[in-house]
Amino acid sequence: MTIEYLSARDLLEALPDATLIIDRGGVIVSGNRAVNTLLDTEWVPVGESILLFLPEQERSRLNPLTWLQRWGDEPHAPELAHVRLWCRDRAGEEKAVRVRVGRLPTEPITYLVMLVDVTQEQAREHRTRSAHRLAARLLDISADGILNVDESLKIVYANPSAERLFGYPHGTLVGQPLGELLPERFRDAHERFMGRFAQESSPSRLMGDRAEICGLTRSGDEIPLEASITKVTMDHGLVFSAQLRDLRPRRH
Repeated sequence: MTIEYLSARDLLEALPDATLIIDRGGVIVSGNRAVNTLLDTEWVPVGESILLFLPEQERSRLNPLTWLQRWGDEPHAPELAHVRLWCRDRAGEEKAVRVRVGRLPTEPITYLVMLVDVTQEQAREHRTRSAHRLAARLLDISADGILNVDESLKIVYANPSAERLFGYPHGTLVGQPLGELLPERFRDAHERFMGRFAQESSPSRLMGDRAEICGLTRSGDEIPLEASITKVTMDHGLVFSAQLRDLRPRRH
């Protein structure tokens, strides 16, 4: 198979993403049919400035023509790898687009600009970030102590209630062995329990399913605890999450 007989127009139309050819002044020289869908136009707006399709906040936030030249001259610059802009179609609807730019070997200089609509993708990312912030907030204000540990039983997360429960300053529990929070006489048995739990098919042991356990504070005091534990397989391996409830108020 050869492509010598394909014209530039054929190659441009074969591209699945909206693709424009723009001169150094930002004027549209050519484009493919995918541009019509993105910009809601009946035909490629040849002769018009790309600035007409940028919302006012984008034009005030940056100089699009300066960035156009920079993208073309330094296409592999790390800070340009995931740049997103907002564009505006003929109907005034704003869309988030991911931009890639290549400098064409023409005289005068022109740029090949590929635009991918990521509006829905960005909305999903926003919802995901919001959900993560909510989950983090709920963990922070939980009355129960919550500890996450990795497969080596090193603590990778401790919420403020867990830090207060065991008497540790903020941030100092992370990286500590979980066994440091147990009286020494229980550490071997607890490690064996965690090993068995890692092999079980059940993803959790809830409060009430386990006998009372004993914790050890930083000052050396033993405290009675009720605990539930879950496990989740992450990219880097198994993570255990323990929810701990201080039984002393109930006993009092």
